[in-house]
Amino acid sequence: MESQYVPEVDVLVAVVRYLHSEGWNIESLSIARGQGIDSVGNMNKVKAELAKLGIEEKNVRFVSEREDIRAKKGSSLWRIECKGLAESMKPPTVRNQFDRALASVVSYYDQTQGLQLGLALPEEYFKHIKARLPQALRTALSLWVLLYVSADNEVVAFAPDEGLPF
Repeated sequence: MESQYVPEVDVLVAVVRYLHSEGWNIESLSIARGQGIDSVGNMNKVKAELAKLGIEEKNVRFVSEREDIRAKKGSSLWRIECKGLAESMKPPTVRNQFDRALASVVSYYDQTQGLQLGLALPEEYFKHIKARLPQALRTALSLWVLLYVSADNEVVAFAPDEGLPF
């Protein structure tokens, strides 16, 4: 069974909206690049969303490496990895992408105080979480799961110590 296409930029924009609504300041964003990705169109989409939210573009750094989203509130720091679903991804590829996203977000664990990690994924990835992301690891790393619900174009956040609905 092949997956339904979900552009990574849609996940990123939904997470930015969520963070902003929770009072976080967006410090930096990394827009996906590569073959078949409309980087200019994605950048324009992100900039339009920032403007809509009242976030001045000059206050956000656009970076080509690191986490997809870095946000700050007080002494707390979010470091978030976002993943979309490419067209016609087959289940083994979805699992491989999940593993890569998890490895990336774990690599951001570089401090123990005030750090919140986030893994933002479309719903289809969640079948891999039970087998590949145990509750003990989420709690130890302060790793949030941010479920992108494409039908609503929004994010549902699950805290590290919160059970997941499956």
